[in-house]
Amino acid sequence: MLIPKHSVTFTHLNRAILTHTIHKGELHIWRYTVNEQDYVAEKNTPILSTEEREKAARFIQEKHAIKYVCNHRFMRNVLAAYLNISAAEIKFSHTELGKPYVENSNLFFNLSHRNKYGLLAIFKDAEVGVDVEYIKELQDVATFSSYSFSEQEKAMIFNNGNANPEILFTFWAFKEAFIKATGTGLSVDISKINLADFFDKETCVMPDDKKLWTLKRLEIEAGYKAAFATTAKVDKLIEFSYGNFFK
Repeated sequence: MLIPKHSVTFTHLNRAILTHTIHKGELHIWRYTVNEQDYVAEKNTPILSTEEREKAARFIQEKHAIKYVCNHRFMRNVLAAYLNISAAEIKFSHTELGKPYVENSNLFFNLSHRNKYGLLAIFKDAEVGVDVEYIKELQDVATFSSYSFSEQEKAMIFNNGNANPEILFTFWAFKEAFIKATGTGLSVDISKINLADFFDKETCVMPDDKKLWTLKRLEIEAGYKAAFATTAKVDKLIEFSYGNFFK
């Protein structure tokens, strides 16, 4: 079953509406493009935690610090609208395997960013993972694939003898979204996770946990691949553009 999709531009909304817009069965995807004005804003009116600021300061190249700060400001501002508190008040904790969550909240969320793009998934029904990947040339695609993909996935990636980067990075976005939803990250052997059936279907039962998973590609600019994953039923996918809403 295809999930109905709706798109909304943030400039048409306000915080009061946002605190009431997520309902059971709705999955919200927020899109962000890095804006250096947000980096400047963080210097003038900081909302990141001490831990986040210390991590940003450890980046050797400023461009990486800019992307980190901008995406975390984006995440905090959006979550604050749902939680009806200020962005600076949000307290993050982490699971034993490092997945962040908001203390005393019933929201599940996940952030991914690559180059200039950021994606934030928000759900009330179950853990969710989201990922965005940039399609690039890999130095040793065979080795990368051997420890990243199942036999069925590799058969699809190397269908004509050479690696198809569109298929490879589709599966890599699938894989990242899936392990971010489970919270295991790269602590598991991801080559044992077979997501091949999701290439043509949005919902499948995974043999290991016997759960019905939803794993869906997200539309994004050419040269990128993106996807989200969750175990709960998704009745409606609503996509938002962050735009200039938070200033």
